[in-house]
Amino acid sequence: MLAQVHGCCIWEAEDILREGDGHWTQVAGRRIGVRTADCVPILLAGLVGKRPWVAALHAGWRGVLAGILRHGIKQFINLGGNSHELYFAFGPCIQACHFEVGSEVIEEAMRDPSWRDDFAMVGPRGKHHLDMHGLLESQALDLGLDSKKNGSLRLCTLCERDIFFSHRAGDSGRQWGWVEIL
Repeated sequence: MLAQVHGCCIWEAEDILREGDGHWTQVAGRRIGVRTADCVPILLAGLVGKRPWVAALHAGWRGVLAGILRHGIKQFINLGGNSHELYFAFGPCIQACHFEVGSEVIEEAMRDPSWRDDFAMVGPRGKHHLDMHGLLESQALDLGLDSKKNGSLRLCTLCERDIFFSHRAGDSGRQWGWVEIL
């Protein structure tokens, strides 16, 4: 259980409430997940030796820029996993078409070693927009993940309000990103 705080602390999943934005497990039958409304749910799965390993991470722009994906992959590697063997999926979130941010967010994002200029654009109202999915995918590839193991869904929580909750639209509900070892 997580009290999500828009950071990048990742815990081994246990039956206690912890403050953080990610957890992992190697326990079969233990379903783990994260709640999102515009942030990115990140799900990871791979083998550490012959044992399955899964993680669920919550990534808002602060977590993306602080490196939550890097922290999750580092945890997997520290346990003996090979990043090239890791499966990953970034779930529905607010996409660049609607994700307005301040210039200070773009400036901070530009310091990321995986940054590409096409991750920022100016929207129809003249405000900066950020492509979190694109930046996360670039980070994943820079960390040795295989693009063929990418199961991401590029769906916008604000565009698709009939099936998703959006915090920026004022919704109080949340969707879950779940992963489990069967």
